[in-house]
Amino acid sequence: MSILNVLVTGAAGFLGQHVARALTRRGHQVRALIRSGTEVQVVGQAPWTEIYRADLRTDSVGPAFDGVDGLVHVAARVTGSYSAQMADTVLGSERLLEAMAGSATRTLVLASSLSVYDWTAVDGTLTEESPLERDLYRRDVYAIAKTWQERVVRRLSREHSFDLTVLRCGFVWGPGREYLAALGQRLGRWHLVFGPATRLPLTYVENCADCFAEVVDNRRAAGETFNVVDGHDATAWRYLGEYLRRTGSSVRRVPVPYGVALAGARLADWINERCWRGRARLPGLLIPRRFQSRFKPVRVSAHKLRDVLEWRPPFDLAQSLQRTYEALEPHTALPNRRVEVHNV
Repeated sequence: MSILNVLVTGAAGFLGQHVARALTRRGHQVRALIRSGTEVQVVGQAPWTEIYRADLRTDSVGPAFDGVDGLVHVAARVTGSYSAQMADTVLGSERLLEAMAGSATRTLVLASSLSVYDWTAVDGTLTEESPLERDLYRRDVYAIAKTWQERVVRRLSREHSFDLTVLRCGFVWGPGREYLAALGQRLGRWHLVFGPATRLPLTYVENCADCFAEVVDNRRAAGETFNVVDGHDATAWRYLGEYLRRTGSSVRRVPVPYGVALAGARLADWINERCWRGRARLPGLLIPRRFQSRFKPVRVSAHKLRDVLEWRPPFDLAQSLQRTYEALEPHTALPNRRVEVHNV
């Protein structure tokens, strides 16, 4: 395995820091592309050798590709308005790849999401061959932005002959991000769990980051799309129980059958269409397509990732929980290195 110079966008974020650390552990040199003005809070030793500060929406990022062998594009906005997420996630990606086209860099790894799938059309098992969302604007803003991001990245990769690998990640969790939207809805001292036996498509953040590093190293990944989940049988009921117990919460879990909850969402949607012509602003839980994308009891397959790359998550569920809640096994220390900072 040769040592590569890798540009990582979103390297100051939750997943990005772990991706940078995983690459560094494998001996690669990491240049972190971080938004101008962002306060960087590093967990442990800085996992990169250089920082390049820029705003993908407005700044020139061409020099960031100098001497770079590959790009790992993790940056995306996960909250905010429609315009903010589209500008950061979609427009930012387009400008980034246009800059990459003017460089010698041709290897690209994109952090996508399981949210791009049409969950209403999946029964039983979701694979990389499952249909993508067809009624996109009935979904949440994040799903819309990630879908358009993937479309733009694929189009530009074809136009410029990039070696593209797309990783569609499940719910990424770990220290600092223990609670997940797929766990249900809290109402005071009670927490509703929709479909308590549903197996959550989880990927522990260090496992997910290791998968990104494996894709950079493994030539068989070029041109492929992979679902990234750990494959552990963690149900929504069990995971929420671990969360409540380990955080000392007195909230009580209330199981709600998935079918009953979905029927309630469909009823609310029907009433909205009949009485207000769909103009009432319903919460996401009462919009059926959004509800299904969060809670539908579907098993997400990661067999392609295992079969093609022979990759397995380094940590099992028990180890992941331990590292998340008790921090009994600190991250391996990285060697001291000088960090250079470039500002646009």
